[in-house]
Amino acid sequence: MTSLLQIMGIWGKSMNNKPKTKLLTISLLCCGRPDTTERCLKSLMPIREAIDSEIQVVDTGCSKETRAIIEKYADEVFEFTWCNDFGKARNFQLDQANGKMFLYIDDDEWFLDCKYIIEFFKEPDCTSYNIGGYFQRNYLDFDGREYQDIEVCRMCSVTPETTFKGKIHEYIEPAYGNAMFMDARAGHFGYVHVSDEENIKHSMRNIPLIEEMMAEEPDNMRWPYQLAQEWKSIKRFEEMLKVCTDAYEKLKSMDDNESLRYRGSFVCGIAIAYHQMDRNDELIELYEREAKKPDIMEIPLACIAFYAATVFFKTEQAQKCKDSCNYYLKIYEKYKGDQGAMFIQGGLFSNDSFDETKSNMIYCFLMAIGLEENDYGPLTHYYRRINWNSEIVRLNRGFVVTLLKKASEVGYKKEISTVLNKFFTTAGFRDMIEYHIENVNEHLNEEELSNILNAFKGTSGEKEIKLFIGIRILEKQFAQIEEWDSYSQLVAELKNYANTTLEWQALHDSFFNKKNDVKLPVDRTTMLGQGILQFLEHADDDVKESLTILKNLFGIRPAMTGAISKLSRLYSERAKVISARQQNPEKFAEMYNLEEALLHQIADLDATGHTEEAISTYRQLVDVLQASFGVDTLHI
Repeated sequence: MTSLLQIMGIWGKSMNNKPKTKLLTISLLCCGRPDTTERCLKSLMPIREAIDSEIQVVDTGCSKETRAIIEKYADEVFEFTWCNDFGKARNFQLDQANGKMFLYIDDDEWFLDCKYIIEFFKEPDCTSYNIGGYFQRNYLDFDGREYQDIEVCRMCSVTPETTFKGKIHEYIEPAYGNAMFMDARAGHFGYVHVSDEENIKHSMRNIPLIEEMMAEEPDNMRWPYQLAQEWKSIKRFEEMLKVCTDAYEKLKSMDDNESLRYRGSFVCGIAIAYHQMDRNDELIELYEREAKKPDIMEIPLACIAFYAATVFFKTEQAQKCKDSCNYYLKIYEKYKGDQGAMFIQGGLFSNDSFDETKSNMIYCFLMAIGLEENDYGPLTHYYRRINWNSEIVRLNRGFVVTLLKKASEVGYKKEISTVLNKFFTTAGFRDMIEYHIENVNEHLNEEELSNILNAFKGTSGEKEIKLFIGIRILEKQFAQIEEWDSYSQLVAELKNYANTTLEWQALHDSFFNKKNDVKLPVDRTTMLGQGILQFLEHADDDVKESLTILKNLFGIRPAMTGAISKLSRLYSERAKVISARQQNPEKFAEMYNLEEALLHQIADLDATGHTEEAISTYRQLVDVLQASFGVDTLHI
């Protein structure tokens, strides 16, 4: 049924006919937590104080505590009965505005710096811009160490035609004319959830609203675009793939700019879904098919090229990997830092195509392939492009392993040593290289490990790596010895091993940690070393405690299982001797002296050629000792 409002042509539009007495209205919908709401409002105060502006808040269901906070900061507060429609709430908000310009922010965001917003609104021509926004800094962890900046359209001039559309992920219309994205960031933890369940709950609240919008506006590609994003956020990649594929098929025969832009977004979505589901053959087919098309935008194709390069690298298709990497880098150089182009060509599905992690992966692929081909040029060229001092840097595991493999073959080489030195830029990198040395260790012999050690010559970590690899070499040497001449010989070697592990741990802890009050975790190698020294401390006076310690040493370092097993067997014999000495010292001393005398006699018999008599005497001695103490000798 057609309503009167529809006939009049004002359905879904704000009238916005209030006289404009301010330059700017800053507005937010609010029903959130008091702490995040206050953080948001506090961040607006520099703008409020510097610009002819007002802060208006629409209360959509706040608690008394949150409402009290709002009233401390807002010029006006309005109430709105929530109806599961963000567009209606924003239009109600817009109707209250006294400003010629309208800027809004969500109550779980806050401006990190208002400098550029203030500068923009102080410009005399700021009202000539129809639409614009700022960058939303979406944190990927609760520590705020990783994030992605995306453009969000949150500013407009206020005219009778200005309106918000959409029950969820609402947007401003009309969206043409002069546009200005201010160089300001609003922090946002809204996509970081305490649990997968909370993340799913958030998306499942949004998905039905988006599906309603798809049903109401089947030709509006914004809604499948947003729906695919929701499926992606909760890792439902089959559903994401279907939405993107259906939308792509619908658009593939259209050649207008908006269709091409959305097509680029959906083809990136298809590539991401294939990648996440390990459907590598289909991913490569998609890349090769799209690369032949003249109308695919460059950024979406670079996005797919990244995922294709990942597959080519894994499957050791070196030339195809290099080709896709080089295309990616060509487009990267052309568009890096151009947020507008990223937004226009691919939107959210490709906005992280040129982030540090992805570009680092491309550099790693090219460096690893170069090393495999004995070409050190890519290593020398691309390692410089990695920001080794970033708080978080991700490198491809295959590159690190290939670097160590080449080092194990050639030893010291300046190009390799220069890059290995970078692994002592941060504690994280140092831990990474030692982790990978540990992993490749079992496949290398002592000479190859020594070559890796030589490759670190002249680096900041040379001393630490010398101890680290020295421990691995000692472990290999222990594994090669099947029998030990005596308990004392084994104990002497194990003590040397243990002291080396503690020396390494001390250097490891001091390299980046200058604060003595910070306790760092103990490596498992060091745990074994500490256990060995603890055992030796008690071995001669507390058999029960020593056996308990020995039992706990098994499994700490699998490479040392043989040595610990042999120590356990030898000490079990020694424990019987210790126990006998403690229980009856006089008898023990008598038998000890007897054994010593007989051993000299046996040696003399053997030396004078009376070998059979020597053997017979020895057997008699062992029988007496076994009968008395359960051991073959007291000289342990």
